[in-house]
Amino acid sequence: MFQLFMNRLILKIALILLITTWVIYATSHPRAQEGKIEYFLNTAMVPLESSFNYLGKMTGDTLRTITKLAQLKEENDRLQTQVSDLQAKQLGLNALQAENKRLRDALQFTADQPHEVISAGIIAVNPSNWNCSVIINKGRKDGIQKNMAVISPEGVVGRIGEVRAHSAEVIMITDPRQGNYIGGVVQRTRDMVFVVGGNHRGECTVQPAVDNYFKDLQKNDLVVTSETSEIFPRGLPIGRVVYFIQRVNNMVTKAYLKPVVDLGKLEIVYIIKSKKELPPETTFGGSENAPTNP
Repeated sequence: MFQLFMNRLILKIALILLITTWVIYATSHPRAQEGKIEYFLNTAMVPLESSFNYLGKMTGDTLRTITKLAQLKEENDRLQTQVSDLQAKQLGLNALQAENKRLRDALQFTADQPHEVISAGIIAVNPSNWNCSVIINKGRKDGIQKNMAVISPEGVVGRIGEVRAHSAEVIMITDPRQGNYIGGVVQRTRDMVFVVGGNHRGECTVQPAVDNYFKDLQKNDLVVTSETSEIFPRGLPIGRVVYFIQRVNNMVTKAYLKPVVDLGKLEIVYIIKSKKELPPETTFGGSENAPTNP
């Protein structure tokens, strides 16, 4: 019912406007002055024309604003895509720069070594404990053999375990499996020790090699590989004493050592293919942080 009423109202208004337009046209011939009816109609139409002009202007401005917003959104989406692409490229560039630096460092370390070494990348780790063993991307085809020494620029990493054609296992010095030990010496006192694969906290056990106890062992003492080691060159840093078990009469029978190498962050290791005898004054890898033999 309401819709029918509105339709009739609109029809009436349209009819009135049509009649008004016809009257204005019919009386619009040239004359000295407009008539009263024409004057009345012209005056009455002014507010309506102003309203139509205002509405038209608002509609045009709104349409232009909507169009501008759509263009801005499209441009914003395009810029966001460009920013994402640039960020991805920057991440890739940073990764390449880091990889290039690692490779340059590896080449430099290999060149500085008096021993014949082979660099290898770590491709897998022990899922149960990162400080036990890892897999490297070099194997039998590259001249790798079981029990070869594995080092890093900081010091001792471990030794080669199982060897395959193109990969090999590295047994870390912290691996607790039976038979995993290194002959070492306390650099300060020159006491001979055995560094045995320790616990899952990333530590090793240090035991005296000659006596049943340590006569003089202190916290932070550095242990290095000894001259009697079969696979490791002498003087390579193994680790530092972090704490020890104190016995009666201040005698120490066993201590715990933390490796100088952060085994959980290794990416590249070096396998000593053949070691050379060095003069006593030679330091490990030419590093300023390496220990010297007194």
